[in-house]
Amino acid sequence: MKIIVQLTSLRPTADLFCSLLREALKAELQRGQMKAVKGFVKTCYSEGLVSLSGVSDNEREDGSLITETKEGCPPPETEFHGGLGLQFKFPGDPKKLREASKIKLWTTYLKNHGRNLTLLRYPQCTRLVQVGLPNRLRGEMWETLSGSIYLRFSNPGVYDQLLLDIQGMNSTSFEDIEKDLHRSLPEYAGYQAGEGINALRRVLRAYSHRNPEVGYCQAMNILAAAILIYMSEEQTFWLLEVLCDRLLPGYYSPTMHGTLLDQRVFESLVTRCLPMISDHFQAVDVQLSVASLPWFLSLYINSMPMVFAFRIADCFFCMGPKVLFQVG
Repeated sequence: MKIIVQLTSLRPTADLFCSLLREALKAELQRGQMKAVKGFVKTCYSEGLVSLSGVSDNEREDGSLITETKEGCPPPETEFHGGLGLQFKFPGDPKKLREASKIKLWTTYLKNHGRNLTLLRYPQCTRLVQVGLPNRLRGEMWETLSGSIYLRFSNPGVYDQLLLDIQGMNSTSFEDIEKDLHRSLPEYAGYQAGEGINALRRVLRAYSHRNPEVGYCQAMNILAAAILIYMSEEQTFWLLEVLCDRLLPGYYSPTMHGTLLDQRVFESLVTRCLPMISDHFQAVDVQLSVASLPWFLSLYINSMPMVFAFRIADCFFCMGPKVLFQVG
């Protein structure tokens, strides 16, 4: 793929940019990380999607893997990362969600405009996200759009090392996590089995150990449980890192100052744009934040059917936190 960059600026500014870009590319080559790209992209579903390898041969219509095999045949193996949905199926009816059509549209876009580490985000990308992400591609697109894929690429083995470090450890955060594990999307089949609960426990413990200042906050279990349906444990861990540190700073801190501030902003917006609703809440002497706080903390995942909540999450990772206010 050939990429042409056109700069509109004064000649000295353009020359400086080109010089800095050249030096940065040389530095990356010397660090040797480019050698790791080939192995890394094998974990990305989009690589198989745009190739001629026929990755959908062992998949159902909704994107989950077919585990039933003929007698004497080994179960299908895949290098691509994926979540619990591969085993326990993804929420929703694939025909109503038009999974096949979405896959075709995204395959065309990814072939023309790059994928995973090299994805170019044109306006068409945002329009496709608003239409909806296909189940099998959703996890990878979440980490690509949020930028957590670059953290996963830059920190190989960090998650596995964290799991080794926390073996046998105990803390207040770990005790709080245990209390909430079985209250995390219990309606989903994956969390009615040990596999889903154990994966959720490992991710939350690893994150609370890596970020002791944040530790564990209620609603993080809902987020992690939802993400694990579409992403592997390592992918989920790095996406949580981006969510708590960059996309929603202060939302999951002990003081929750970020979300409390956004509640004030949301109340102000409702008062200005929807005065009848604001007056109703005042008349019944109820604060709007009583209803809206759980929406923002869980990205609406606990407030509506999962199929619709994941569509909101698609837009959130693509367009940022403003989506939470627009949906509210």
